[in-house]
Amino acid sequence: MSRVHAFSMVMAWVVPLALSGCGDSSGAEAEAETGSESEAADEAESSSGTDSSGEAGSTESTESSEATESSEDTDSSESSDTTETETGEDTETTDTTGDPETCGNSQLERGEACDDGNTESGDGCSSSCQTECGYLCLELGEACISGFNAVQCASPGPPFGQPSPIANTCQLATLSVDGSHIALSPELTLDGAPQHLDAMYTGPSNGVFGFAGDTQDIDAGSRLVAVDTETGALSPLGPSLGVWVMGAAMSDQGELWVTTFDTYELNATSEVHIAQVDPSSGEFLSGPTLLFEGDEPVAVWSIHVSDVAFRFDGAMFVSANDAGPPPPEPVSRYLEVDRETATVVSVVEGPADIYAAGIVFVGEADEIIAMDIRGDDDIFSLDLAQPPTLAQALLYADPIETNSGTADLAGCAKLNPQ
Repeated sequence: MSRVHAFSMVMAWVVPLALSGCGDSSGAEAEAETGSESEAADEAESSSGTDSSGEAGSTESTESSEATESSEDTDSSESSDTTETETGEDTETTDTTGDPETCGNSQLERGEACDDGNTESGDGCSSSCQTECGYLCLELGEACISGFNAVQCASPGPPFGQPSPIANTCQLATLSVDGSHIALSPELTLDGAPQHLDAMYTGPSNGVFGFAGDTQDIDAGSRLVAVDTETGALSPLGPSLGVWVMGAAMSDQGELWVTTFDTYELNATSEVHIAQVDPSSGEFLSGPTLLFEGDEPVAVWSIHVSDVAFRFDGAMFVSANDAGPPPPEPVSRYLEVDRETATVVSVVEGPADIYAAGIVFVGEADEIIAMDIRGDDDIFSLDLAQPPTLAQALLYADPIETNSGTADLAGCAKLNPQ
């Protein structure tokens, strides 16, 4: 992996970015899609819920009163060229896939999220010109690359462990797995006001989502939002939950799982809960349930369980640190979690010089991309089977210039190693 100095690599958006996921792109042309809120409705229609026992069950799509009612959905099998979208009482048909006669001509046209100059699937841009899971399609006619997203939010500097509230100052970075590309969004806002974002995840139709809250109103907790990775705008999809969601990931089966805390307190040891959230309504389907490791609840210092990730085989992992005083003392821990019983089934101790934060799995192995929030928020490639030292694995130097106590990664379980 090559080292990238992120501050010298802020790149212009050549074409709308197609983000990690399977299906529609969140960066498609405005006439083809209605923005992040429309994609969120797509995710709601394509995702299925699971009851607390873990058995698959249908989740009805619930319209959010604050989200758009217009939705465009692409069949994951790519066999359908149209979808019906409801606006009020009227129903209209909208083309959401590329025209077979024009897909592959290196021109981005109505219904296309990408066009890499061919009609082959499996290379990041599908045979119907839709971005495939785990890819960024940056330039017309060029090959797509494997990629993911990061968020960093400003926090008080040393001495560590200051209490909330903290600043609602957050920014996104879109990154490639091989370290060759970075693009930054403006500051994240909701209704034009700065907003704190955490627990990002990528949905099955290429949308990027997360849980946002106002750190000046701690008791309200956070809520599900759609993320526009170009503009930084957040669109609310669910109600304020009264707890803070700190990590999130969606499985290939459309299950959305999160870690939660009762408050956003930076100067205390906190117990970790897990929960399943309805991706269409933004409300809890099961939990939050206290997470146990053996006979003891999992506890961390200063709410630093920063992410959830699904491995290629469907196993769910949570990044954490040892409970205790502020860094540098606590070390990274990566917990494999049985979500049906809310118990830890295995633990990998990370390198001693990394402080646990966002994680995304890469490929069909135990390789992860991880963000360290000790000092600079550098991003590393790590093998959970054989954790390397920090110096051997640097992928991105701190991609966003902010003193961050909140850092998170979002990516698809099908990210490809480079």
